[in-house]
Amino acid sequence: MKKTTLATLLLVGASLAHADIVTTNDGAQLTGTITLIDQGVIHLDTAYAGTLQIQQAQVASFKTDAPVVVRLESGTVMTGPVESAAGGKLKIQSSDGTLETSAKKVVASWTPTAEDPAIGRLREEKEALQPKWKFRASFDMTGKAGNTEKFNLGSKFEAKLKSPNDELSFYAEYEQGEENGNKTDDRLEGGTAYEAFFSEVFGWYVRTQLETDKIDNIDLRSTSGAGMSYRLINNDHQTLVARSGLGYRYTSYDNGKDNESSPTIDLGLAHTYRFMDDIYMENSLTYVPSFDDFGVYSIVHDSGVEIPVGSGNNWKIRIGMKNEYESEPATPEYLDTSYYTKMIYSWD
Repeated sequence: MKKTTLATLLLVGASLAHADIVTTNDGAQLTGTITLIDQGVIHLDTAYAGTLQIQQAQVASFKTDAPVVVRLESGTVMTGPVESAAGGKLKIQSSDGTLETSAKKVVASWTPTAEDPAIGRLREEKEALQPKWKFRASFDMTGKAGNTEKFNLGSKFEAKLKSPNDELSFYAEYEQGEENGNKTDDRLEGGTAYEAFFSEVFGWYVRTQLETDKIDNIDLRSTSGAGMSYRLINNDHQTLVARSGLGYRYTSYDNGKDNESSPTIDLGLAHTYRFMDDIYMENSLTYVPSFDDFGVYSIVHDSGVEIPVGSGNNWKIRIGMKNEYESEPATPEYLDTSYYTKMIYSWD
């Protein structure tokens, strides 16, 4: 029993002798391995509590068993073991000599095989500013059998090249539906848009959209717009962008109605809100009145919430509602309202 106790003490003593030690202002000593000091935080890997993050302002001194790279406030960089010295000082022993300083003057520290954390942050910030392609494909299908036979199919593909201050996007969407053998939806739409901000608030945009809808007797509709963008809210959880500009709209019909074309006013709102890291809401509203007659206009509104499926971020479900209103339609229906549930797969 005594031999076992002695062996245990020897092992504990040996582990402490070969461990890094962080001494706090109140005299507590934490043992482990210092893997990083960066932005005022000491990262200490321990066998008893995982990785501890200790505020550097609460640390009186520390020592390392192995050589580490240390960068001081003055910009001096040294490599070597760090020892505690008298009066709460630190002693850094390098091949060029010994330097005595305090824990408060250590800006960063890392292992010799690792990268300076400041360089790593600069690289990450630079990469974040680079445009990146993101792709999304969505699909929804519903059906009903019995007294009423219904079938609806919808699909959409989106591609976006996005950076913090600009975005180039393309999309294509198809909808088809039947009820009791009669078509209720037969629509194909596609478009592209580009938006860029030259300041925190102000930017510009240009967009174009092509559409054909057999149910609404639209043989071809082309809508274009360009103007100013106003970033009213822009933070990690919420964005709100207002757009106002001029455009042109052309519509040809396949039921004998005269073709229409006129300059337009192009107005829109785009809003996003992130409830959590994974749950996301998106709202959009466009209002396009004719420049010659404000009584001729179209309004499109779309609101949806996206919820992740599974453990990754690739699969999501989008639940939402879309309203499309035409003041002078070619069919008796002025307003089309659809409620949808879509399965979305996204990738980079």
